[in-house]
Formats: sequence, structure tokens, C-alpha cells
Amino acid sequence: MKVRRLDIAGFKSFADRTVLDFPQGLSAVVGPNGCGKSNVVDAVRWVLGEQSARQLRGQNMEDVIFGGADTRKASGLAEVSVVFENDGSVSAAAYAGLSEIMVTRRLYRNGDSEYLINRMSCRLKDIQQLLMDTGLGNRAYAIIEQGRVAAFIEAKPDERRLWVEEAAGITRYKNQKKVSLRKMQATRDNLSRLEDILLEVTTQMERLRRQAKKAERHKELRDRIRELDLTIASFEYDQLSQRIDQTVAEEEAAAAGLELAQQRMSALEADLETARLELLEAEEEIRSSGSRRLEAQGAIQKAENELILMGREAENLKRQAERLGQEREQLKAALGRSQQELNRAQRVLAQSEARARESQEAVTQAGQRVSGQQEGLSAAEQAVDQAKADLVDHMSLLSQTRNRLSDLERGRAELERRVGQVERQRAELAQQQGQAAGQLAQAQAKVEELRSRLEQAAAQMAGLAARRRQQQETLAAARRQEEEASRRRFDLAAQADALGLSLGSLAWAGAAVRQALQAAQEGSLSVPLIGVVAEKLSVQPGREELVETALGPDLQALIVRTGSEALALAAWAGEQGLGRLRVVALEELSARGLSEPSGARPLEELARPEPGCEPLAHLLAGAGWCEDLEEAWRAGGELRPGQSLVSLGGQRLDRPGVATVGRAEDGASVLAGRNELARLRQELAAAEDLVEQAGGRRGQAQQEVAASEQEQASLAAGHQRLAHDLAQAERELVRHQELAQAAGRRLEALQFEVGEVANQQAQVAAEVHQLRQRLEELQGRDQALEARLESARQALNQARAALEQARATEGEVKLSAAALASEAVQAQREAQRLRAEMDRDAARVLALGREIEQTQESLRTLVQRRDGQQQGLGGLYAELDRQEADLKRAQDVLGQAQSQAQSLESEIKQARVELKRAEGASQELTWNLRELGLRREQLCEQVQERCQVELAGVHGSHLPSGPFDPAVSKEKLESLRKRLQRLGPVNLEAISEHAALAERHSFLSAQKADLDASLEDLKQAIRKINRTSRSRFTETLEQVNKRLDGVFAVLFGGGRAQLVLEEGLDPLDAGLHLMVELPGKNVKNLDAMSGGEKAMSAVAVLFALFLIRPAPFCILDEVDASLDEANTGRFLDLLKQLARRSQILMITHSRSTMEIMETLYGVTMEERGVSKLLAVTLEQGESLAA
Repeated sequence: MKVRRLDIAGFKSFADRTVLDFPQGLSAVVGPNGCGKSNVVDAVRWVLGEQSARQLRGQNMEDVIFGGADTRKASGLAEVSVVFENDGSVSAAAYAGLSEIMVTRRLYRNGDSEYLINRMSCRLKDIQQLLMDTGLGNRAYAIIEQGRVAAFIEAKPDERRLWVEEAAGITRYKNQKKVSLRKMQATRDNLSRLEDILLEVTTQMERLRRQAKKAERHKELRDRIRELDLTIASFEYDQLSQRIDQTVAEEEAAAAGLELAQQRMSALEADLETARLELLEAEEEIRSSGSRRLEAQGAIQKAENELILMGREAENLKRQAERLGQEREQLKAALGRSQQELNRAQRVLAQSEARARESQEAVTQAGQRVSGQQEGLSAAEQAVDQAKADLVDHMSLLSQTRNRLSDLERGRAELERRVGQVERQRAELAQQQGQAAGQLAQAQAKVEELRSRLEQAAAQMAGLAARRRQQQETLAAARRQEEEASRRRFDLAAQADALGLSLGSLAWAGAAVRQALQAAQEGSLSVPLIGVVAEKLSVQPGREELVETALGPDLQALIVRTGSEALALAAWAGEQGLGRLRVVALEELSARGLSEPSGARPLEELARPEPGCEPLAHLLAGAGWCEDLEEAWRAGGELRPGQSLVSLGGQRLDRPGVATVGRAEDGASVLAGRNELARLRQELAAAEDLVEQAGGRRGQAQQEVAASEQEQASLAAGHQRLAHDLAQAERELVRHQELAQAAGRRLEALQFEVGEVANQQAQVAAEVHQLRQRLEELQGRDQALEARLESARQALNQARAALEQARATEGEVKLSAAALASEAVQAQREAQRLRAEMDRDAARVLALGREIEQTQESLRTLVQRRDGQQQGLGGLYAELDRQEADLKRAQDVLGQAQSQAQSLESEIKQARVELKRAEGASQELTWNLRELGLRREQLCEQVQERCQVELAGVHGSHLPSGPFDPAVSKEKLESLRKRLQRLGPVNLEAISEHAALAERHSFLSAQKADLDASLEDLKQAIRKINRTSRSRFTETLEQVNKRLDGVFAVLFGGGRAQLVLEEGLDPLDAGLHLMVELPGKNVKNLDAMSGGEKAMSAVAVLFALFLIRPAPFCILDEVDASLDEANTGRFLDLLKQLARRSQILMITHSRSTMEIMETLYGVTMEERGVSKLLAVTLEQGESLAA
């Protein structure tokens, strides 16, 4: 992945947008000190993700934004973009198919920043992953800024390791390992939390198991009560149904007698009705005959009037027929004139259409000519493009040949220099063998000293380990105390929650009380409720039953403020159909002047109302308490009205000689439950204090253990350093022994290298000869290709002119065709208009003909009707005579019908008396049946309310199979209800809650198993990463050391260098020591080396890494500054070898370095404080650097 271009804007001293193209091979940036050359390196580091402002030579990141100059304002944005050429080394699938990848970073003055890849917003992590293991990381060895070369020698061992890791390509693995370790820690944290939750859930399951067992007993009793209740109700339902059936039979018999009486009454009434109908018919016949006589007279008068009207209508029809005939003749004349105009319009239309067709043919021919000219133009353009392509290919091939020839010439000079260098190295190797003997003795003495110090450190660590074990035992004890206190706190919290839930659900209160409180909460009750008496009293512990016995039903009374609110609550309860409710109005409560009975203690002292409810104390006025019933009985002889006595056993005396004994069931545990809840909460607070104290002791123990661990770690680190130093000294001893052997092998290798260089010189000479011949051939083809391109361009210009002429002609023809087409359309519209007018006139002529025929037909019909009317007038006179005779006969029939009706009315009066008697008997049976039905419906409603079932549908399956005594069964039912009440508050949801909690326990257990499996998977992944990283790092280190020996010998004219792992540490974590042997010197410490030697040693490591894994490009900032002329030459020789594989950009002041550069850029400050980049020649570069 090589760099094509660097774009800088507003970064440090580069105020204006500056573009730096990265060519292949060697390039250099030159300029005077302070002009901003190194800012180019900082820009590359910054865009690749550098986050440290100090590494960019600043105090904070805002310093990278151009801060202004004498004539420039400060910039608000710093932006750097780098364009990479994708050579297939990108592993990210999203960018693998792209030829170029542009990475951009922006920083605004307000602190906002942006990262972009190919102008798409991304994260810094995305850029880091893109560049990972490519050698282009912001801390990789591809970018070496000022001072970093020498700093490599003085760096810590773990810092030197980073270069080798980048070359080994394990940076990605290290990042994956970090991510896996974070996931492992998160998984362990989740596992710890999950284990705490599992412990809590297990405790809750045990508590709910007990509650569920109690709930199951409650459910069993409730089911038995429901079954017995349904049996009793079914028996009563069956008895009522039998009585209803009997009453229904009696009602049916009475209904049969009533029906007979009704039938006789109906028969008489029917006869009377018949007589009355006959009477009415006679009267109607008289009226009808009179009406028909009058109708006959009216019909005669009407017929005479119609004859007169028919004569007048016949005259009108004759005049209408004459008018219609005249209008038809006028329309026929207009049709003739319209036909002549239509003929003229059709001739004009035919002429226009012929001219339009001719014009359209001309348009088609012009279009064909334009198409032909376009095809010619396309062919000419293709010819020009082909000529250009051929010329570009020729110039590219010519340039490649020249570049290759230049490379070979430089390579031949390099080979000659290498031969002389190898000879010098052979002489130096002999001297190194002599130095190895003296160094061997020194290494042996150092090994003995380190072994003694290592034994002393081991003894100190043994004593510290014993003390640490004792501290860990103390910590374990503190943790157990904390866990016990936490469990106690959890149990108390669970008990308090369960008791609070039971009291809050008002299970101890009646259904009416719960419904009223629920209505108040939902807002459907307008009366403001203060609460329930039982919830507003605080009672001394152990005296709850006394207060509950004394208050009795008042314990469940609802509290309101005023009497009007109490009346409104009573009205609402009646509307809702609630059961009994007791209501207490605070403002109307009073003590009534009563004191406790003599010989008894006042009960008011045992209960204290909550603030705002002080009048509730008056409910206990006149009440006293005794130890037992016997004492209360003795004192009860002097009870006055309104006084009462209660005993600790739950007995109560309201008047002398009358006592309530036995324990109450309803609400028996309300006050005790409230006191128990307060006690649990106090104990819970104390338990929380214990947990906090135990946590403090545990924390102190942890601190002591941590201090011991820290001390142990310090001793272990010292022990490890001694072991490492000992191992290193032993390796040093072995190394000196191997140096002599290595020198012999090196001499053989140098001899072989001499032969290889000679072969390469022969191959280079042959290739140079061939390339020079090829270059002469290519130079002769330039003029022919240029002439061909010029000819193609002239042909293209001629084709374009011909196309323009053809298009102009085509436009003129199209305009003419459009005008002719418009004339044809106008003529066609005129012809259509004339045809429409003729169609309308012809239709009107036909319509007039039909109207004339209809008028004549109407006239003939009218004449016929008039003749018929005159004939019917004689029949009307005869009908008048017949109607007068019918009227006389109807008057005789009326007299007979009146006599029969009077006889039937007297018989009906007797039958009505008998019918009333039968109706009374039937009505009494109906009322009895209705009463029985209501009783059965009430029974069904009560069962529906208690058992939520329809009794009518299930009573058959619940009827007793044998003898059944309802009274005994009701006593048994009451006994079961009391047993259910004695169970006290029951969490009915405990069964489902226990099942849900068990399911959750299973789910959490499965989650724990999954987390354990995930933890093991992460451990395996880390082990695999460690194996891969260890293997690749070790192999790369071996390869680097092999290369380093050769490169070091080239740079120093002999000697050797090795990178050695720290002893006693895992290769994954061990740092690297640089072991150097300079030719002719005995260097025991790297600090004793000169600045130039340090720089050359670091350069040797850098070049060795490049030879193992070359980065796509390398930026070196004044790396050659501390080198003398001889070392600079060796340095540049190696630099040219690296340039064959990587792009090289140097920041330099050296003329020798400038001379080998293929491209030079100069940085100047023509405007103070603002850097500017220029392409320069060698002479200009020297002047800029000076």
C-alpha cells in the first residue's frame, strides 16, 4: 500500500493547501532550519492516528492548527489527507476492491475532530485496523523523525520490541488479545453478578416455597368450601325448581278454566259483533245507495261537460299540425345549402394532406443525412482516440526503458563498491576472533556474582509468603462475616416486603372496604377518604388483641372528615350495591364524658392515633382492660351504658352478665402485623449497619493483603530481574563462545558473496546493452505517431462541420412540414363542423315528421272518444233508476239487525262475571310462581358472586347422591370458612411466583453455564493468540538478527550486532537488548558509543527490519545529520537498495543525500511563519539547505 499524495491544509506552518506527490524511489524535502520541513513528517504521523501532542512537538493537540502569522489570521481547522495506492495488501473487505484509499483527519479549534476514509466518516479505530500489520502505523518503523534514531539505542527494552512486533505482523494479534482480555474481565464480572443473583433467587425460592405451601392449603380449603357451597346451593336450587314445576302445573289448570270462560265470552262477543256488523252493513248499504244515486247524477253532468271540451281540443290539434309542416320545409332547404359547403371543405382538406405528406418525406430524408454525418463523426473521434492511445503507450514504454537503463547503471556501480567492501570485512573478521577470548572471562565472573544475589532474594520472598497467607485467612474470615450479615439483611428485607404486601393488599378488610378504597384511588369516588381505622392507630406491642377486641367492627371503619362526607359515602355505597360499611367522621367524634370502668385500666393509653386523626382516640373512650375474663367479670357488674371491658384472652363485656368469648377471626392480625412490620424495619436498619461494619473490616483486610501482594510483586520483580540478568550473563557467555565460530562461517559467506556479485555484474552488462538498442528503436517512432494523430484531428474537424450543415437543413424542413400539417388540421375541423350541423338538421326533420303523425293520430282518437261519450250518456240515466230501488230495500234490513243486537248484550253481562272469577285464581298462582322464581334467581346471583359460576348450568353435577341434611352441611361449611380465616394473610400469588422464580433460576443457571463456556472459549482464543504471536515473533527476531549482522557489518565495515530477549521473561512480554560489537573496539555499554555510532546502529536495525518486511514507504527526518561523510556513503548505499522495494522520503541538509535523490522538494518561508512547498533542482536544494 504505497503513498500517492499528501494533502495538507491549516496544519502547523502550512496555512495554505499544499499537495505533496510521492513518486516511486527516492525523494527528499530540503530547506533551512525552522522552515517547517519536519511538519511534513508530523502531518503524516497525525493523519495516521497519532494521539499524543508531545509526539507531534506540541503541548496540546490544538497546537497542530495554524496559529497565525504577522499577515495571516489563525486557521480554525487543520486538515491532512493521504492517498494510498491499494496493491492488494489491504485486508479489510470494504476496501479490498478499490484502487485508491484516501484517509483524512480534521481538527477544529473548538476541539471537534473528524476521521474519514474515502470522504466517508469513520472512527479512529477503523483507520488503525486498516493500517494494522502494514508497517504504516503511527508508531511503526516506517516513520523515523528527528532524534528517534538515537533514541532507539537509549530506549527501554520493551520500547525496542515495538519495531520487531510491527515487522512480525503481530500487532493485530496483540490488539485481539487486549479485546479478549477485556471481554474475559467483563465475563468474569457478569459471572460474579450472576452468582450473587443466583444466591438471592435461591433464598427467595425457599421463602416462596413456604408461602406456596401455605397458599396450596388455602387453595385446598377454598376449593372444598366452594364445592360444599355449590352442593348446598344445588340442593336448594333443586327444591325450588320442584316447587316451581308444581306451581306451573296448577297454573296451567287454572289457565285452562280461564281459557274456557274466555272462549264462551269470546263466542258471545263474536255473535254480538256479527249482529253489530250486520247493523252497520245495513246502515252502510243505505249510505252507499244514496251515494251511488248521487254519483249517477254527477256522472251525467260530467259526461255533458267532457263533450264540450273535446270539441275545443280537436280545433287546437288541427292548427298544430299545420305549424309543424311549415317548419319541416324550412329545414330541408337549409340541408341543401350545408351539403354544398361540405363539398368545398373536403376538396381543400385533400390538397392540404397531399402537401403535408410531401413535406414529411423531405424531413425523413434530412434526418437520414444527419444520421450519416453523425456516424462519420463517431468514426473520426475513434480514430483520434486510437492515435492518442498509441502515442501515450509509446511514450510510456520509452520512459520505462530509460528508467530501467538508469537503474541498471546505478546497480552496476553499487556492485563494484560492494566487492571492495567485502574484502575489508574479511580482514576485520580475523581481528574479532581475538577479542572473544578476553570477553569470555569477564562473563564467567558476572555469572557467579548474580547467582549469589539470587539466593538472597529467594529467602526474602519465602518469609513474605508466610505473612501473606496469614493476612488472607483474616480476609476470608471478614468476608464470611460480611456474607452472613448480608444474608440476614436479605431475609429481613424479604420478610418485611412480604408482610408489607399482605397488609397493603387489605386482605384483612371486607370486600366493601376494599372496593371503596379502590374507587377512591381510581377517582370514581368523589368523597375524600382519609383511610381505615386499623391503619391510623399505633398500639403497644403485645396489646394489639385488646384494642382489636374493643374496637370490633370499628377496626375496618372508613375515615372521613365531616358528617356530610359520611352521608355522601353512604349514598355512593347504596348506589354501588356494596355490603355493609362502617364510617367514622372525625369532626363528630367525642369522648361522651365516659371513663373506664372501675377496677380496670384505661384502654386509650395503649393506642395512639396518627397526627391528624387524634379524634380516633374517642373510639376507645369508656373501654377498660383486665388480665383475664374472671377479673373482667367481677368488674363488669358496675358497667354503665357505653362502657366495656376486654381481657388479654380476647373476651369482651358490654353490659353486666353478657360476654363475648372466643378469638376474633376477621382482622385479627392487622395491628400485630403493623407492629411486626415496624420491628422488622428496625432490625433491617441494624442489619444494614452490621453489613457496613463488616464491609469496613473486609476492606481493611483487603488493603493489608494488597500491600503484601505489592511488596511480594516488588520482591518478585527484583528476583525476576536478577534471574533475567543471570540468564543474560549466561547467554552472553555462550554468545562469546559462538562468536569465533560465527566469524569462520562469515568468512565463507563473504567468499560466496564475491562470486555472486561477479555473476550479477555480467547479467547487468548484458541487459544494459539490450536496453540501449531498444531505446534507439523507440525514439525513431515518435514523428510517425504524431503525424498520424494530426491527420486524425483534421478529419474530425471536417466531420463536425458537415454534421452542423446537415442539422441546419433538417431544421428548416421540419418547420415547413409543421406549417402544412397545421393547414390540413384546420380544413379537417371545418369539414367536421359542417357534417355535425347537417346531422342535427336531418334529425330535426325526422322528428318533425313524427310529431305531425302523432298530432293527426291524436285528432282521430279524440273524434272516436267524443262519439263513445255520447252513447254512454244514455246508460247513465238507466243506472240512476236502479240506485233509487236499492235504497228502499236497505232501510228494511236495518230494522231487523237492531232487534238481534239488544238480545246478545244481556247474555254477555252474565259471562263477564264468570270470567273475572277465573282470572283472580290464575293471577294468584302467577304471583306465587314469580316469587319462587325470584328466590331461585337470588340463589343463582349469590352463587355467581361467591363461586363465579352459573348455578343453572352446573347444579345437576353438584346434587348430593344420597341422603342430604342442609343444616349439617351449612354447619360444616361455616367450620371450613373459619379454618380458612385462621390461616391468616396468604400470598395467593406465591405458587405462580415460586414457579416463575424457579423458571428464572433455571434460566440464570443456563446463563451461568453459557458464561463459563464463554470464559473458557476466551481462554482458548488467548492461548491460540499467544502461540501464534510467540511463534511469529521468535521467527521474525531470528530473521532480523541474521539480516542485522550483515547490515551492521556493511555500515561499520565489520563488527556485529544482535537483538537479544530479556532473560527469564516470556517472549511475548520480554523486551529487547541491543548487543553491539564494533570493529576494533571493546564496547561494554551502549552509552559509551558516540552519537554517530548510536545513529548507525539504530539505522542498521531499521534497515534489517526493512529487509525482512519492507514498509510500503519510509519517511526519515534528518537521520543522516549525525553521520560523517564515510558513514553517510554507506548509509546511502543501503538506502538505494531499500528504494527498490519502498518509497523513501528524506528530510535532509546533506548534499550527498540530495545527489542520489530522484525528486527534490524545497520548503521555504517566503512569508514569515507560513511554509511553502516547491519542486527544486539539486542546486536550488543546496541553496535552500544552506
